[in-house]
Amino acid sequence: MSVDSYLELFTTLFGWAFYGVLWDVLVGTGIVYLPFLGILIDNWRDPAEGGEFGAVTGLSLRRMEIELFLALLVVVLAGQPAALTPLNAGTLNYEPQPTLSDPTPATATVAAPQSTYGAAGFNGSPATVNIPVWWYAVLAMSSGFNHAVIEGLPAASDLRTYEQQARLATIADPRLRQETSDFFSECYVAARSKFQAERLATAAVAGILTTYGEDDPDWMGSHVYRDTAGYYETLRPSKQIPGWAYNPARDTEYDPASPPTWGKPTCKEWWEDGTQGVREKLINEAGATSAGFSGLVVAVAPILASEQQEDAVVRTVLNNAPPSWSSNELVAGNTANTGWLATAENIAKGGLATGGVLVASGLFSVTMTAVLQALPMVQALMLLGIYALLPMIVVLSRYSLSMMVAGAMAVFTVKFWSVLWYLAMWVDQNLILSMYPNVNVFLQIFANPGEHDAKRILLNMITTSLYLGLPLLWSGMMAWAGVKVGRTISDASSPLARRGEDAGQQGGALGKNTAGRMVRR
Repeated sequence: MSVDSYLELFTTLFGWAFYGVLWDVLVGTGIVYLPFLGILIDNWRDPAEGGEFGAVTGLSLRRMEIELFLALLVVVLAGQPAALTPLNAGTLNYEPQPTLSDPTPATATVAAPQSTYGAAGFNGSPATVNIPVWWYAVLAMSSGFNHAVIEGLPAASDLRTYEQQARLATIADPRLRQETSDFFSECYVAARSKFQAERLATAAVAGILTTYGEDDPDWMGSHVYRDTAGYYETLRPSKQIPGWAYNPARDTEYDPASPPTWGKPTCKEWWEDGTQGVREKLINEAGATSAGFSGLVVAVAPILASEQQEDAVVRTVLNNAPPSWSSNELVAGNTANTGWLATAENIAKGGLATGGVLVASGLFSVTMTAVLQALPMVQALMLLGIYALLPMIVVLSRYSLSMMVAGAMAVFTVKFWSVLWYLAMWVDQNLILSMYPNVNVFLQIFANPGEHDAKRILLNMITTSLYLGLPLLWSGMMAWAGVKVGRTISDASSPLARRGEDAGQQGGALGKNTAGRMVRR
């Protein structure tokens, strides 16, 4: 039997184990027999209060027979745990949905839970639990129905996994952070200033912009600066760069007789070197801070060239850990103020304009991520509560058939939430693809909280409302349907009682007429 989350593997067993404990307590205290006593008293009292002389015995007997038979049927099917339908831990399993980070997830079982459930917490679950026949059938039908519906729905691309992992990709190494800032100050600013002054409009530059986007000159790894003569190819930092060996053919400003400790590579070498280049270090740092992120980029955008995929990884890292100006000779922002006064001025100018939108977007993203993680856990714990408390409902309903149907619908309703969440995820992925149809733009912008915040807020609001609103809507609809079904079951069983009541009244009337004739004689 399949369940819908890692936690549900264990809450299912514990829930039905608690059911058995509570049922044993009700049996041991004799509470389970009280509904039968109530049936006897009601079927004696009601006819006695309203029936005619001679009709009481037949009416009471027939109604009593019918209600006791139905109550015993409910006890057998939905009350007493049956050895005929054991719930075995070995038969429970959970098959996670494939994700970008894990396209072939392992099936979780109680013996191999693929999580800390069952080991650090919720351990000691029973190996086998006997449950009533009716509830076993409800569980089997609900699980089979859910998985059949999910299998029939289109596959979802799970782009939210990319967003979550992209937020983790950053620069944790302080030395790399300093080197990135040095490259920004020594190479990018100079190249950017030169490009803005020259306003190149050659065919080669136009081809680069067509391939890599119009915003290519706006970041440190720009192909315009890397592939155009006179930029990174000839630009060099003004100071020695640790880790780069002195090269007399390149570092001609130094006397070969007394070489410096380190050399000064060209900006192209400094960025592109496959061993110690800034670009390679940033790609490795993305893998260290967000495991598997480079593979996620390939999975999201397989049609892009490897160069563009690697650029997307580096740009994501730089978006999360932007470089800062590291030269004391100039002040970034072209402002006359320096130090803390300049910082305050920049915050006042930019923060007030965009702070509210950024905060709102960030809060929605955090809220949605927490909601998606918590919902399956809430579902599993609610099912545990339903299973554990069912014995009380069975007894307090006086073993009614309508209670069996209403309880089955309650279990099915909560378990069907998994289908609704999958549907919400499918809608969310398609909305993302619709709002970011260009995969290159998606890689550059979607995971960057400072870009296109109106779209991001809209997406997060819709997704959150779907994940929370669909189960609420479904539960409300099922509650309404449950009332109707309960009434239908009651109406279906009432003719049986009416037949007994009519037979009792007719028998009583016949006896009364017979007694009257005997008196007249």
